[in-house]
Amino acid sequence: MWNHKFFLFLHICCWTCISNYCSALYIFARRTSNFYFPSNPCFDKRCQILSRRLKTDLHDEEETSLLPSDLSSCSRRLFTSTLAISLVSVAATKPACASELGAMITKAVTTSDLGISVRKSVVKGAQMMDRIDGQWEKFSDDYGLGAARLSQGGRPQPRNIPPLKPLNVEMAKTLLDLSDESFMEQSGISPNLLSLQINKVDNAVRKSFERSGIDFSDEMTGSIFNYYCYIHFKAYCDIIVSMKIGWNKKAFENILGDKLLPVLAPSYDSVKRDIATSGGINSKFQQRTNLLRGFEAGLKLTDEILTNLVSNGFVALAERNQIDNEKLADWSDDLADIQLSIPLDGDITLNSQVLLQEQGFRVYPDFARFAIASAFQQALTNTNQNVSSDEYYMDTDYSSDPDQFEVKQVLLNVVIDSN
Repeated sequence: MWNHKFFLFLHICCWTCISNYCSALYIFARRTSNFYFPSNPCFDKRCQILSRRLKTDLHDEEETSLLPSDLSSCSRRLFTSTLAISLVSVAATKPACASELGAMITKAVTTSDLGISVRKSVVKGAQMMDRIDGQWEKFSDDYGLGAARLSQGGRPQPRNIPPLKPLNVEMAKTLLDLSDESFMEQSGISPNLLSLQINKVDNAVRKSFERSGIDFSDEMTGSIFNYYCYIHFKAYCDIIVSMKIGWNKKAFENILGDKLLPVLAPSYDSVKRDIATSGGINSKFQQRTNLLRGFEAGLKLTDEILTNLVSNGFVALAERNQIDNEKLADWSDDLADIQLSIPLDGDITLNSQVLLQEQGFRVYPDFARFAIASAFQQALTNTNQNVSSDEYYMDTDYSSDPDQFEVKQVLLNVVIDSN
């Protein structure tokens, strides 16, 4: 008996709150309708009817609170059904003015003096908080505040990057020629059209690069090669946009990577012959053997590519992570994928890569990634493995000041997993 009364009392209190909320919401909407919202007489009338129904039903509920439980349940069911019908009726009128209402709200927020003032205040507040957070981070670094900093034992030491070796000019020109050939093969445009666009970009940006300190009268250096990479790949992007070419980024990278392999990995031809003579995948043992042999061949080509990039002056320092036997066994048993991390320090094409991406283009001269991804794809051609790659741009010197951030390293990430 007491449980029933308590439940009934709680039920009446909940619906009383809902009724008061609906009434308050209706009054607020009506008071502000002349300023923000369009007037809808049908909607206003249904809100008034709903409010009256809520109050009437709640009054009936209080009068029947001492009736047997079956009559009270009947009253609650009647009230619930009435409320559901009323809510559906009200909701049915909303879509008619939803677009108009949304447009007025958007206009008030984006064009009114109050809306613009609020948005400016929010932006300024976020900028101020960002400055305060940066100053606090720098202060904490200077005095070693925080348990995490104390456990590190000091700031990380700057990475020691050796100077670049002299650039192999002939190889640099070959890379540009192969890039042009790959683009023409993928896009189907003529050499004359590509040459005209490259000259157009060259005439537009050369003076800006000269003001930055590049002397084009000297023999090709790393900075000049970076410039030529920029104007060639900028010309590709301009042609793709202007001619509305359906572009397949991965296909272009595969084509260029296959062309780069014999240049950056001279032993590729012998490795390719070994791959062609490897057995089929008639058994699980043979499949596992092919996976391990292909991966070993891919690592061999990768090491050769990195060595040639350093010795020919394209990067200052290149290395890769080591893959332990446990991870290799899991990958060969199709239990996990394999990830290779390859940091490239002092990449001479770094600035052109970053500049093209900052301009919104997705075709840029990451020759090392193209060649390494192609090396593993060719080495694992007799398997069902998929090779994906990406790059990240890192600052190897630790600093808590974001204004001092300077990209110094291209971190390549190569992932090999089963299809």
